[in-house]
Amino acid sequence: MRSSIRRRLLLAFLIVAVAVAAVLSVYFLTELESYGLRKIEERLRSEQSVLAAALSAQITASGASGLSDSQAAALANELAMAGRGSASHIRVLDRAGVSVADSTGADIGIGYAETPEVSRALAGEIASAERVLPDGRIGISIAGPITVDGRVVGVVHNSAATFSVTTIVRDYRMQLAVAALAFVLATFVLTELLARWLSAPLRSLAQGAVAFAGGDHSVRVRPSGSGETRAVAEAFNAMADEVQNALLELHEEERRKSRFVSDVSHELRTPLTAIRGAAETLLDGDVPEDDARQFLSTIARESERLARLANDLITLQRIEGATGELPLSQVDLTSIAQHAVEALAPLVEARGVQVEITGKAAPVLGDRDRLQQVFSNLIDNASRVTPEGKKLTIEIADDGDRAVARVLDEGPGIGEKDAARIFDRFYRAQSSRDRGSGGAGLGLAIVAAIVSAHGGTITAAPRPEGGTVFTLRFPTVKQG
Repeated sequence: MRSSIRRRLLLAFLIVAVAVAAVLSVYFLTELESYGLRKIEERLRSEQSVLAAALSAQITASGASGLSDSQAAALANELAMAGRGSASHIRVLDRAGVSVADSTGADIGIGYAETPEVSRALAGEIASAERVLPDGRIGISIAGPITVDGRVVGVVHNSAATFSVTTIVRDYRMQLAVAALAFVLATFVLTELLARWLSAPLRSLAQGAVAFAGGDHSVRVRPSGSGETRAVAEAFNAMADEVQNALLELHEEERRKSRFVSDVSHELRTPLTAIRGAAETLLDGDVPEDDARQFLSTIARESERLARLANDLITLQRIEGATGELPLSQVDLTSIAQHAVEALAPLVEARGVQVEITGKAAPVLGDRDRLQQVFSNLIDNASRVTPEGKKLTIEIADDGDRAVARVLDEGPGIGEKDAARIFDRFYRAQSSRDRGSGGAGLGLAIVAAIVSAHGGTITAAPRPEGGTVFTLRFPTVKQG
């Protein structure tokens, strides 16, 4: 079973804390041992130098060539009395390295000439030596010469012992164990609190991810903690937003497809019913010639209507399914609008409608044929609803980095509800345009799809003076 991030943090903090405490403890104990040795050596050197100078002056004053027996005996008594309250072990050695006086009274007559520090002192040097004693403490010895007229007549040899790391651990093991246990417990509590605090944002993130994976796509996490954790939380929220938007779009697309299938089925039902009824009547026979012609006319008209519907659906599918294969080039909207008007001139004139084009805009990047299809569809629709003798206007202008084209008619206008849905498939803004007349309600949907494929927008709105205005906006080509 994998451990949690909190447990890993807790273990890591404990290991680091104990390791650091151990290293610092060894370091400070070693420094304490070195400090004790330095202080003892300073004291012993001071004692040695004072005693050697005093003995040298005493021997010089007596005129002797070295310590006399009486001087040695008196010195031994004095050292024995002084050594009772002293932490130092002081010896006075003759020129042969034999102890003639001892602060403990135990080492008189013992030779020390072979010891390194005494050997060097007999040669006229002040020397020191460190030894580990049987009880684990560290002993330090200082030996210095007693000189008379430049001659070494004896040696002052003093020593003392101090604690070591080993003796500290041994003598204070109970106290050290209690301190170590208290340190570990305190470290555990502190690291537990710290681990909980550091892992809280990750736990929140994990809970949010589990809830999101379980289907709650509205869940978001609050960015907190370290910079890295905040970055992960913000990335999770951004991902959740994208996933939720994608799901909403998917659901909306499924809804549109379902509605589209329903609308197509509804659109097909009427002409198919009419064709079937007419055909069955003709099959029954005994139909007068005039009625037969009417039924055949119905079949032809409804068949043509089905063909238009199929062509519109194929056109819409091609436009919406396009993946950048449109042949784009710099085009002039005014020129395209003029070509569309020229192509529809016979139809518009038959309806008694005048068309006027005004203005000019910067070039746009687009497919000339598709954009002409947009203007043709809008002009056809506008001329259809514009009363005879009225005018239809196409205004083209620049608006910042956009080229704007407006198609204005003087028809009955459009309601706000219709303006919001007029570009939906199969939607008809006028109740008079039933399924028996006009198109299938796909013309403006095709227009909207073409405009969108060009990175533009299209809107419809009523004009205050009457009529409807369709506004198209396209990004212009930046001129170098």
